Amino acid sequence: MRLFKPVIRARFAGVVAGGLAVAVALTACGGDDGSSSDAESTTDDDTTTVSNVDEWVAPEGLSGSITLYSANPQGLTDELIDAFEAKTDVTVDKYADVSGRITARLDAEWDNPQADLVYLASWGPVARYAGEGQVRPYVPATASEVNDGWSDPDGRFTGRDGSALGLVVNTELADGEPTDWADLAGPEWEGLVTMPDPRESGTARDLIAAMITDWGEEDTWALFDDLFANGLHVEGANGPALDRVLAGSYAAVLGGVDYSGYAALDAGESVAVVLPESGTTVTPRPVFIMESSENADAAEAFVDFMFSAEGQAISVGHYMIPARPDVPVGGGMVAFDDVAQLNFTWDEVGAAGADVLAEFVERYL
Repeated sequence: MRLFKPVIRARFAGVVAGGLAVAVALTACGGDDGSSSDAESTTDDDTTTVSNVDEWVAPEGLSGSITLYSANPQGLTDELIDAFEAKTDVTVDKYADVSGRITARLDAEWDNPQADLVYLASWGPVARYAGEGQVRPYVPATASEVNDGWSDPDGRFTGRDGSALGLVVNTELADGEPTDWADLAGPEWEGLVTMPDPRESGTARDLIAAMITDWGEEDTWALFDDLFANGLHVEGANGPALDRVLAGSYAAVLGGVDYSGYAALDAGESVAVVLPESGTTVTPRPVFIMESSENADAAEAFVDFMFSAEGQAISVGHYMIPARPDVPVGGGMVAFDDVAQLNFTWDEVGAAGADVLAEFVERYL
């Protein structure tokens, strides 16, 4: 396994702050694999907030309604919708759930699509929908400013924010801290580790596919063989997995999203967020317009707002890594360029995702 950059830890409160309503209710919610963000946090002068970035100006003449399917933290989705509706005459209807259930709903609606916009937590399914002709090509106005590798080369979808996967550790329960994935196969972690179920968590599935792309099948499955032999537990999506760690049922989440860990820190929980030294993923959360959208002008405007400095600041306020590196992360968060990443491309991960999931389920679940 390759080493890229030193391990990074975060274990202090006040991670993100400002005038946004951005703290945490650490229960599973009607959004992605993570947690909602509903209370206020403290103030930090280094934090990016909506009040200190350029305000997005909506084009004239937008009206009607659009429907957004979102597999992201509900507080983030709601704040984006509220800000966009305040600037336009467009009503945004929302369906929020975890990635697996949203993709199941999209598949069930194949002959009669209901969504105009889809904002997922995983790259692979979006690439599949694009390949099957369900995606209306659209390049956001600021697409040239996003992180390398976060734009579909054919202009069909773009990652608008992201999360690094790591090890979220209950420091009151754990006997020391791990520095890498394989550490959790040690005897001191026996029966104390959980992970999100890749059948529900798109980010967990992508992580396994990225490991296989970089390390190969033999080394990756050997790692998980050791982890499961050591009592690794699988627990729903990211929110439920982290809840079990905060409750003391387990000492660590393997493959937990960093934003949930930062939110727990900011809420005063005794946790550490460890980004493994051998590399991880920073999963871009892509947004795309459905080919069937009947209000494409409004859908395109919503996408442009999501990639504006104002829209990106809303993501930072909810502990997400922004797509645009010119929008800095909040104090205590780890920026995109500072995360040690596995060696892969999202095209490779997207192409391998379904097969990797099937193999994982057959082996362990």
